[in-house]
Amino acid sequence: MNPPAPLVLDARALAAAEDLPLLAGIIVEGFLDGLHRSPFLGYSTEFSSYRQYAPGDNLRHLDWKVWARTDQLYIRQFEDDTNLRCQILLDTSGSMDFGADATNKFRYARILAAVLAQLMVRQRDAPGLVLFGPDARQALPARASRMHAMEVFALLANAQAGGTTQLGLDLAGITQTFVRRGLVVVISDFFTDEAATFDLLRNLHGQGQEVLVFHVLAPEELDLAFDGEFIMEDAETGEEIVIDAESARAGFKARVTEFCDRIRSQCLRLEADYQLLRTDQPLDAALIRYLEKRASV
Repeated sequence: MNPPAPLVLDARALAAAEDLPLLAGIIVEGFLDGLHRSPFLGYSTEFSSYRQYAPGDNLRHLDWKVWARTDQLYIRQFEDDTNLRCQILLDTSGSMDFGADATNKFRYARILAAVLAQLMVRQRDAPGLVLFGPDARQALPARASRMHAMEVFALLANAQAGGTTQLGLDLAGITQTFVRRGLVVVISDFFTDEAATFDLLRNLHGQGQEVLVFHVLAPEELDLAFDGEFIMEDAETGEEIVIDAESARAGFKARVTEFCDRIRSQCLRLEADYQLLRTDQPLDAALIRYLEKRASV
């Protein structure tokens, strides 16, 4: 069996990002179709059996491919019909608006959030959305419906990155409203006060939430893929420094590795799953990690 085809976010996908429902649907359908032909068969997105359609059945569970082959209507019966509350916390701070068009962190993170919401609804789970940057706001509480997913897409389409990262009292107040145990997905570059980051993860762990952290970084931030002297500007403060790439590269990469290792080790200590995502890499790793976490809840 072959693994799922890579879901690379190329320039064409980013150009279509204005139509998030369409893009998310295409990515999810392609990913699930790949899972059917891969060793990952068996996740909760899979159906366990078929039965013939009866009046009153939900039409979205009809298998149209079977109908096309047999001219018979069959309903897919799924193994897991329980709704799980899944909160998506998306970083909208200025540091996320970094990277070339094809590797921009915020575009990548926003599409990832939309795809996760689409996948959650496909599994009859209830996605919620929290945006945090200069301030935090609960954009949408968790609900399980396709109409709700469209509201999530609309807010994501209008979301912009700007200002400083804040993981303070306003975000803590929102997370305290997560009264039911569920899954929390945090999408951020974590360019903020690390103590506040760990306080957030500690609070979620204390509530009994399952936590999945997607640490999103652009390849330029991981590899310092520049030559000669150039000016680096802090996207949130505007501070500038002059860097010579050749002399700074080794030390820079060592500090980035140390930074990622600190976030990863704290996540492990607080029983949160950690996944580093490069924006020049496919979404497959993120979606498979989500399904693995979803299956363990």
